[in-house]
Amino acid sequence: MSKTQVSNLQVYQSRDFSGLGETNHLSNAFLTEPEKIGSVMAYAFGIQENNVLSLLTGGIGNTLTVNNREYEWDLHSQSDKAIEVAEDTSGGNTTPGASGQYFTIALTEKWFEVSDVLVADDGTTQVRVQSEPYQSGSGWVYSVQIVSAEAYCDPAFLKPGAQWSKEWSSVEEYSNKGGGHGVSTPYKLRNQLTTLRKTYKVSREAAKAVMVIELFDPADPSKSTKLWTKLAEWTAMAYWYREIDKSFIYSKYNKNQSGIVPVQGENGRPVYHGAGFREQISPANKRYYTKLTYELLDEFLLDLSYAADKWGGNHKFVALTGKMGMREFDRAMKEYNTGNNITITDSGTFITGKGDDLTIDGYFRTVKFMNGIELTVKEFSPYDDIVRGRALHPISLKPIESYRFTILNFGRKNGKSNIRKVAMADSEMAMWHVCGSTDPFGGVAKGINVQRSNGVDGYDVHFLSQCGIMVEDPTSCGELILRIC
Repeated sequence: MSKTQVSNLQVYQSRDFSGLGETNHLSNAFLTEPEKIGSVMAYAFGIQENNVLSLLTGGIGNTLTVNNREYEWDLHSQSDKAIEVAEDTSGGNTTPGASGQYFTIALTEKWFEVSDVLVADDGTTQVRVQSEPYQSGSGWVYSVQIVSAEAYCDPAFLKPGAQWSKEWSSVEEYSNKGGGHGVSTPYKLRNQLTTLRKTYKVSREAAKAVMVIELFDPADPSKSTKLWTKLAEWTAMAYWYREIDKSFIYSKYNKNQSGIVPVQGENGRPVYHGAGFREQISPANKRYYTKLTYELLDEFLLDLSYAADKWGGNHKFVALTGKMGMREFDRAMKEYNTGNNITITDSGTFITGKGDDLTIDGYFRTVKFMNGIELTVKEFSPYDDIVRGRALHPISLKPIESYRFTILNFGRKNGKSNIRKVAMADSEMAMWHVCGSTDPFGGVAKGINVQRSNGVDGYDVHFLSQCGIMVEDPTSCGELILRIC
């Protein structure tokens, strides 16, 4: 394997054990600095094996450590919102509010107060709330007055389905108080961790080949730290990180409303599965397409950007897709007039920066839409898995899954990313060995007084991770799914 340096990390194969001892073996590094090494490995495999979610969460430090299997968070809905009309209060009047007359609006919530100025669906008709609302029937009744002179309210705005929202609060001289603002009760979201595990056997012969991970000091590239492991372990770990990425996407929550997990392991204990990314996305944000177009993406991303505003106005979305999705995206951009301020990049380093300054390019393709919205598409290998994606497109005969776009919002608020890996304390990545004829450091048993744990001509490697993924605001993420006509 060539020693091509990727950022401040490079990986290469070696048979030279010089300077490679127990202290810098990867398993020892996991023991002493599990969080740091876990990030390094997620970063390395994110580059080497396209494990995108591991890279963009744990690989760049977006990890939340918890102490319980279940974890909860609040999703705050909007404080500014339009309230729907509950029932018709026009009473057949065709000009309600004319000549300054009071009239009533029945809304589904007690959201507004005296002095609040409300606006109808047309964005023009304004009324002022003149008294505190009272409950009647299925709604709350507001006594209001038209703000402008010589005007009246269209009766259609008083019928169920119409909506009213607040503009501001206006008061008279020597007033007692101003208007308030509605406060939404947050939704409580809950998920649970999945315990993943993998076991791999390394033969005595395979134990001779070594993989070296060399980390360079960004301040002084001449200084580096070497971590090492066996090539067979590295290969197993590559599959391991693929499985973690697949669980982040596909895992389904399996505890029922009674708190019972029906799936049991060999020892009779429950096997917990947490909700993966797909299951956490708001159902309203899953849309279907028959032909991908620039306009379709622009409209969908604009909708998602309203929810993303809550995350610092970060409108830089990442879309995971397969090889066919990459082709569809490229075709859609080429069909659109290149003179409409679209910028496409496909060069440079893989990932640089941190926090809100994170730049993703190189293997990605980024398009800048209007309103400061950007979409970066990344080829996601699980979507091209022909073993799992057995449903094929009738014409291309490629997996239909390969045409899917899973759109992620990695915006940050108060220093936290919207999408984070969640891991049990001290169990984000566990790794241990069970020795046979060979130990993981190259030693072969040569005497009867050498005690080993089993009789295999080699040794076993065990990986374990109790982890999951959290999408703090699922309304700012979405999916575009190909519909086969």
